[in-house]
Amino acid sequence: MISSAEKRGKLEGAKKLLYILDNETIAIKTGLDIKEIRDLRDENC
Repeated sequence: MISSAEKRGKLEGAKKLLYILDNETIAIKTGLDIKEIRDLRDENC
């Protein structure tokens, strides 16, 4: 299980990739769940 600080770091990294990569690639590269990436994209794009 990842710590909340590690999770925040992964989410911040994912935000930077939203305009460059597709959801699946971001999920693979960050280790985050695809649903988390979709939610992040909905909130930030």
